[in-house]
Amino acid sequence: MSTTLTVRIDPDLKAAFAAITASVGLDAPSVVRMLAVQTVRDRAIPLSLAAPDRQEQADLAWLDEARADWGRK
Repeated sequence: MSTTLTVRIDPDLKAAFAAITASVGLDAPSVVRMLAVQTVRDRAIPLSLAAPDRQEQADLAWLDEARADWGRK
C-alpha cells in the first residue's frame, strides 16, 4: 500500500528538475522517493543546505586574515 505526497513548486523549477532526473534515467517521483528512503535510513537529510555566496566567501577570508593578524601584534 502507498500514499500520495503533494508538493507545490514553481512550474519552471518542476520542468528543470524533471529534465535533470530524466537525463539520468529517472523520473521526478522516483527521485523524491529515493530522497525519502535515504533520509529515513540515515536519519539525516542528504543535501547540502547552504553554500557561501561570493560576498560571504570574501567576509570569511577577511575574518581568517583578521584572526591570523590578531596574534602578531
